[in-house]
Amino acid sequence: MVLIIACMGESIKAAAVAPSPPVWKRLVLGVALGVSLLVLTGGVIELALRVAGVGRGLSFHRFEKDADGKKWYRENRWATATYFPDGLIRRPQPMKLPVRKEEGSYRIFVLGSSAAMGDPEASFSISRTLEVMLRNAYPEIRFEVVNAAITAVNSHVVRRIAADCARMDPDLFVVYEGNNEVIGPFGPSGVLLPFVRSESGISLTVALRESRMGQVLRRLAEKAGSNGDLPEEWGGMGMFLDQTIPENDPRLGRVRSLFAANLRSIIRSGRKGGADVLLCTVLTNERDFAPFLSGHREDLTDSELEQWNSGLEEGDRQFALGDHGEAERAYMGAWEIDDDHADLAFRIGRLMLAEKRWSDAKRFLARARDLDLLRFRTDTALNQVIRDSAKSAGAGCSLVDLDKMVMETNSHGIPGDEFLYEHVHLTFWGSCRVAESLFDAVGSAMVQREMVSEKQPQSLSDADLRMRLGYTVYEQAMIIHELLNRFASPPFTGQRDHAARVELWTKRIDTANRLLFGDGANPLPALRSLYEQAINLWPEDWVLKRNYGMALLGLGSAKDAIPWLEDARMWIDDDPDLLFALGNAYDETGDNARANGVYEILRALEPRYPGLPEASGSQ
Repeated sequence: MVLIIACMGESIKAAAVAPSPPVWKRLVLGVALGVSLLVLTGGVIELALRVAGVGRGLSFHRFEKDADGKKWYRENRWATATYFPDGLIRRPQPMKLPVRKEEGSYRIFVLGSSAAMGDPEASFSISRTLEVMLRNAYPEIRFEVVNAAITAVNSHVVRRIAADCARMDPDLFVVYEGNNEVIGPFGPSGVLLPFVRSESGISLTVALRESRMGQVLRRLAEKAGSNGDLPEEWGGMGMFLDQTIPENDPRLGRVRSLFAANLRSIIRSGRKGGADVLLCTVLTNERDFAPFLSGHREDLTDSELEQWNSGLEEGDRQFALGDHGEAERAYMGAWEIDDDHADLAFRIGRLMLAEKRWSDAKRFLARARDLDLLRFRTDTALNQVIRDSAKSAGAGCSLVDLDKMVMETNSHGIPGDEFLYEHVHLTFWGSCRVAESLFDAVGSAMVQREMVSEKQPQSLSDADLRMRLGYTVYEQAMIIHELLNRFASPPFTGQRDHAARVELWTKRIDTANRLLFGDGANPLPALRSLYEQAINLWPEDWVLKRNYGMALLGLGSAKDAIPWLEDARMWIDDDPDLLFALGNAYDETGDNARANGVYEILRALEPRYPGLPEASGSQ
């Protein structure tokens, strides 16, 4: 015992005289311990919030089980809540896919933002047009084409949607993205989230905002009114009027690098999920769409500006007189003084177009787009990133170069109003041409997978596609009304060709109205025939039934609209547009109880839906 006590005493003495760890080691250990405790505490709080059901799951899809116990993938209405405040959130298109994919099915996800989604009316999107073509050419295959594109997002959002879609047994990803890289989330012109320069910084920000703790903190900040200058309502393109970015802004280099990184991520997700990937170059209106905003070079002197203005005015005058030679001399004199001005490039391009100098016209019109200070369009450099990404991706990823398609479609190879309603959104004709390009690439992918033995031709005419998709005069009139509403607001009102565009589309709505109601005609019999012919060819398509019901309602036949709207609701019971139309139809037929019941469901989904009546007793 004495020996043991003696030994213990020696050990204590040794410990007492042992040198202390250096200060820097103690600091490192202290910081490490503090961080570990912080992470552990945060993890416990995060787990507790999830168990308590606080916050939302923010993946692109959610699960739904029907009355028969069958499980379905449905869109998650909160999928973009990481990037947008609740009042400004962008919703995905309705989706319903069986969790267990049936044998003989081919599942396609179309990824992108508003142009890919089909804005201004997703019923006539690339997704639906492609699906009609494929169903007709390969009737033995069950095609499931999901419109996974969402307005106002960019590749930072799309890469995460792609990762979620990769878990849903995909066969093919179609990527049509690039227009919102500068103005969308984390872009240098974004208004809702700050510009973040690094891929890791964006990933960390997204992870924190997606966490339940992050959601709680953001909700508290919104309630406390500490969201700074964030708009309370979605203001469309007008929200970005002050967010100008010149072509030489160094931030654009980071935008391209991040875009390339996001495309690589999307390709990896697709390949990991078993899907082939088609990367599309993006069409923009170069020929018939003046720049939104132009600027002069920074070092332009007053004297040079005066000479520049004189050249521009003389060029305009000579062009109006039809003297193209003198107009070119005046314009090019101004161009030598300042070649940073987007609208001058556009005028020169239009002059070259009138001269049928296609190569020069294409060069200057592309420069006009690239110099536009409001960067709502995919520019030359971003389209090159798409080409380079497809080239370096390896097996399983292919490029669909839509510039080549345009070259094959017209003599000058410059996309304009025939392809696009305005700056980026595809017309019905444009959607058909893009879908045809994809159709061929999808056929090649299916042959490689041995889904089919050989590619089939696309045999449907545009008239066939109009009929099968229900692209009636009524639908066209609704689209034109939406376009005219847009054109009445900035930045469209600031364009030099704004008056001509409004005049053109006003004539088109007049034509549509004459076709619908000319000489007191009743349009309903013809429209009934067209919609019902389309539904007979695609009886499971809930969109056709919804649109038919909405057309009947809009043309004063609410009673006849109800069965079609209810039939569509049997498949998708939470589409806000459908519910609003159904509530209105019940209202107009005097069934107030059913109308209020439908409105109550809509209030729970979209309390700020435009035109939604207030709940009874809420005044």
